[in-house]
Amino acid sequence: MATGFEDSSQTVRDVIQKSKLISEGPPARYRLLTTRSNLDENGSVRKWTFGQRDVKMQNKILLLVGETGTGKTTVINAMVNYILGVKFTDEVWFEITEEGGDNHMSDQSKSQTTEITVYEIFAQDNPICLTIIDTPGYGDTRGTEYDQQIAENLYKLFHNDSGVKEIDAVCLVVKASENRLSDRQQYIFDALLSLFGKDIENNIVIFITHSAGLPPTNALNAIKKAGILCRKNKRNEPEHFLFNNCQTEERNPTYNSILQTAWEQMENSLNDFFSSLKEENRKSLEQTESVIKESKRLEACISNLQERIGFVERKREELSQIQKVLEENREKIKRNENFTFTVTKCYKEKVPIENASRWDRKATTCSLCKENCHEKNCWCAWNTKSCEVMKNGHCTSCTGKCHYTKHVKEDKKYVTHSEEITVTFDDFKKQYESSNSESDITFDSNAVENVNKEFESSKKQEEEKTSIEKRLKEDLTKNEKEKAELVEEAYITIMKLSEIALKSDSAFIVQCLDFLIPRAEETGKLNYAQKLRELKNIHPESQQRVNAVMAYARAGFNKIKDAVTRTNNK
Repeated sequence: MATGFEDSSQTVRDVIQKSKLISEGPPARYRLLTTRSNLDENGSVRKWTFGQRDVKMQNKILLLVGETGTGKTTVINAMVNYILGVKFTDEVWFEITEEGGDNHMSDQSKSQTTEITVYEIFAQDNPICLTIIDTPGYGDTRGTEYDQQIAENLYKLFHNDSGVKEIDAVCLVVKASENRLSDRQQYIFDALLSLFGKDIENNIVIFITHSAGLPPTNALNAIKKAGILCRKNKRNEPEHFLFNNCQTEERNPTYNSILQTAWEQMENSLNDFFSSLKEENRKSLEQTESVIKESKRLEACISNLQERIGFVERKREELSQIQKVLEENREKIKRNENFTFTVTKCYKEKVPIENASRWDRKATTCSLCKENCHEKNCWCAWNTKSCEVMKNGHCTSCTGKCHYTKHVKEDKKYVTHSEEITVTFDDFKKQYESSNSESDITFDSNAVENVNKEFESSKKQEEEKTSIEKRLKEDLTKNEKEKAELVEEAYITIMKLSEIALKSDSAFIVQCLDFLIPRAEETGKLNYAQKLRELKNIHPESQQRVNAVMAYARAGFNKIKDAVTRTNNK
């Protein structure tokens, strides 16, 4: 890419005047003095700007993502130096990133920050300017809850009026020595790519770091094996660019020729990369924002539906037990004898949220439906009105799709309990008649009312027995219908997401499919089950990636749970 500089050294001297010396070198390292602002209230999305933009400049917008320690920070600074027109012979190196980053003195095992940072670089007289979206913290060793926050912050960036609305390239950063992606790396890429719409695939490229300039066979095989979707080159390989990450190495006459070759490799890679960014390939993030919104609602909806289906299944067991009791006590009912029986009752109770990460310590629940509408990752909304599951003022999760005013957001949630109780047939009726408190353990109201009406309407026990059995069968049929409707609702939601998402085989969608397929078969919706199986019919390498992603997520959750337990025990 032509920089348009006639006197690079003079430009460098001008930039030095707007920088702070980090080390003498050579090369002398400088930190650019940037103008900093926040795009949200708590500073989780921030913008650092160097220089002033001219309306004639052509802006290139990049999103970089990679595991902590891959050398992503050095790549960002390499692009900054490239845009500023720095040459090897200038013996300087400018940095725009947070102090520490992935430099040799920093802790490679833990990210320095979890915020999204947008870097803007405007160089005088350069027709190209650059916007880099950095996502530090993905794959942080502190746990997967930090990775969830990155997704939240990306949503804020895309949603903010002064945020990012278009993108030229998504750059996935991988080390050249990698012969397989770790569970954590696969989790990172899966989490990120799951946020994008299908139209972004040709904008995804691979940045291969710590390269000696040789063909990156190991890294490319790792990308292919993991089933990472990206743009392909003329050889049908993942489009990739090489970086050696040694630009800040101390200059020494013995090694200067090698270091200069490494610098030229960096320049050649960036020349090729920026030349590949055609204006017509820029993508709007409107679909990405839609995917993020729909993903959040789907996750909350599936969680809600799983709980409701589980409750319905327990109620069915309850009704079946009552039905069995009547069958076993046919003769006693004929003789108008009282008898004792045992039933496992299920009921809902609101309890404090315990053993949860800080992102899951509050939930949005419906007071009318008595359901958890948004339980996981419900931390960022200030109130029920702004909760992600609300659409046009109404909940997209709960049974009644109730207004947000019927919901509460607090550190409590609904749980289903089971308890085995023993009662007499007479007490069974009296318990229902005298039960007025929601906290009492009661039988299913419809089933009890049906039994009570039949018992009071006739003293002919055989006729009563037959009628009660009939009503119980009706209740069981109603129960199955409700379950089928819930399964259908979940099916429609997950199919809608798979239509717009780049990755229809993301770990989250596969989890949902594992839950839904057997339920669809149980409720007789065989066509739904078949379509869901087709959606899950992924390549073996994709299945391996899903397994790796879930292994990392489970390990992260266990770390959170153990940490909370240790804290509570202190």
